Amino acid sequence: ARGEADMVLEPPKLERKLSDSLNQNEWSPLDNALQSVIKIFCVSATPNFYVPWQIHPQRSSSSSGFVIEGRRIICNAHGITNHVYIRVRKHGDATKYRAKLLATGHDCDLALLTVDDENFWRGLKPLQFGKIPALQASVIVIGYPKGGDCISVTKGVVSRVVIATYSHSNQVLLCVQIDAAINSGNSGGPALQGDKVVGVAFQGMNKAQNIGYIIPATVVQQFIHDVDRNGSFSGIPCVGLKTQILENESLRKSLKIPNDNEGILVIAIEPLAPCAKVLKVNDVIRKIDGVPVAGDGTIFFRRGERLSHVHLITSKSRGDSVRFEIMREGKTMEMEVQLGDPEKLALVPVNLYDTLPSYFVYAGLVFTVLSRPYLRAWGSSWSKKAPSPLIEKAFYGVKEKEGQEIVILSQVLAAPVNTSYERVCYLTVLSVNETKVHNLKHMVELVEKAEEEEGQQFIKFKLERDKVLVVESKLAKEDSAKILKQNQITHSKSADLRGEEALSPRESVSPPKQQRKRKGKKGEEERSSKDSKVQDS
Repeated sequence: ARGEADMVLEPPKLERKLSDSLNQNEWSPLDNALQSVIKIFCVSATPNFYVPWQIHPQRSSSSSGFVIEGRRIICNAHGITNHVYIRVRKHGDATKYRAKLLATGHDCDLALLTVDDENFWRGLKPLQFGKIPALQASVIVIGYPKGGDCISVTKGVVSRVVIATYSHSNQVLLCVQIDAAINSGNSGGPALQGDKVVGVAFQGMNKAQNIGYIIPATVVQQFIHDVDRNGSFSGIPCVGLKTQILENESLRKSLKIPNDNEGILVIAIEPLAPCAKVLKVNDVIRKIDGVPVAGDGTIFFRRGERLSHVHLITSKSRGDSVRFEIMREGKTMEMEVQLGDPEKLALVPVNLYDTLPSYFVYAGLVFTVLSRPYLRAWGSSWSKKAPSPLIEKAFYGVKEKEGQEIVILSQVLAAPVNTSYERVCYLTVLSVNETKVHNLKHMVELVEKAEEEEGQQFIKFKLERDKVLVVESKLAKEDSAKILKQNQITHSKSADLRGEEALSPRESVSPPKQQRKRKGKKGEEERSSKDSKVQDS
């Protein structure tokens, strides 16, 4: 007989939590769902909008996704934004497969991926979509949140269905609030009711417990349908007007409308919006596509539930039409309005994902286009810390002409040619040699034209706050190469201004041969919030 020292102890057998059957036909709906949930590994490189000729260092992050029809993986856009390299891994598999991007919808924070390797798709079944869940309905959220490398399953109930702001795009869209835990890394994972996907996990709320948000299946299907129809996502539309609630009785009487608590007041219209041709300020919108709009701006959704009237607009596609029933000076009228592109209406771009910033360096003066990504150089609290004139334009600026941009003097690279100008920054450029500036490209044309003109010794930049900068063109030419070399700037103009096709951040850097992970919890860096209240998960 062997002694205790010679005995070999067998490890205890682990009890399976899922179905013990190896036959997929006998698996439970949860078993099948787990097989279809994918972990996404992304290396990204974010543009530097304050130093626009540079790219921020690469960073690694992870998120979730799941398989749908057509050998595609749906995930969150914020999980793969500015990507350089994407790999995916199946549940229970050690192999990571190279993935490629098919389509991105930053407005609704969704993206589609695919994998060319046939081995990846073996044993995977696409998940099917369901309907918007009812209040207090149970949902299961599956994904790969921080705290571990393996798949995670959490359960909760639907708290409410609301129109809320998507932190990635700042768009106001339909979403579902649940009390299941949604943490960093959960982004893109499915929310299930039975064997149907009723939503996609995408963000949580800071300094709050058990508040998570999922993108409802209707928004996801709208995104997929748009991609299938157009080859890419056309985007969420807008009308291009501002409205005010009509709950005050005196206000309703002054507008000559019935006191029936129906209708909202048009108080401003974007000059370039399609609706500017048919609607007027002080019109009262009473119905949208035949749906009554209450005085508080809400519409009927389901029994006991109401939503903002914005839902009737955002549930359509760009280029679609919407029918308004309005009252104008006491008369009822019907108007058909084509929906517009909010990106074309915004004077200050809200998001510039997967895009390199435009810039122009002349005599050490760095000019760029004002955008919210530029303002985020002041941090998540940019609306309090950035220069007040720029903040005001970001929130209240109105685009009056197509192609109009706010060109600003971002910084001054000190040199003899710009002596004493180094403190003149963050101001809008109004004109060059008394010609009004329309956009950055136009400003570059004015400067280059002035340099070529005989007898044009000086170039005069007029800025807001009555500031004037004068540059001697001869000195500017002499110092230009030296200034660029000192600051390690390859070109004085961005690619789009040189007439070249602008590269995306992922095209301006090469994919890594081997992904290096930053140290942190479990060795992976999770994406952090850009918003002080609501964060991408």
